[in-house]
Amino acid sequence: MSAELSRYSADLLPGDARRAGRAISRYQTGGQVRTAKVDTETDVAMAKADALTAVTGQAMANVVRVAQAHRQLEQLAPEAAGRLAFLADDHLLAMSETVADLRRDLRRR
Repeated sequence: MSAELSRYSADLLPGDARRAGRAISRYQTGGQVRTAKVDTETDVAMAKADALTAVTGQAMANVVRVAQAHRQLEQLAPEAAGRLAFLADDHLLAMSETVADLRRDLRRR
């Protein structure tokens, strides 16, 4: 940078050359800060996506586990089928709310 500056500063007064050097330095530093911000925001977005994927996968696995238990218990006591279905549906709604809550929280951060 100083080689380029000295090339152009042959016709400049020393004070002008210093001001030009400072202006160039500020501009470069500003670019580096903006790049760092973009990199950080990218990392945050990727972490949010990973977190939401993990929670959604776990919620789906939990729903499957409850569905399997529902099917087994229904075979043991067919007269309780409606009550078991109610509890399984309530669990499904709870899992859905949990995922929605996380998605809303991640959007705010």
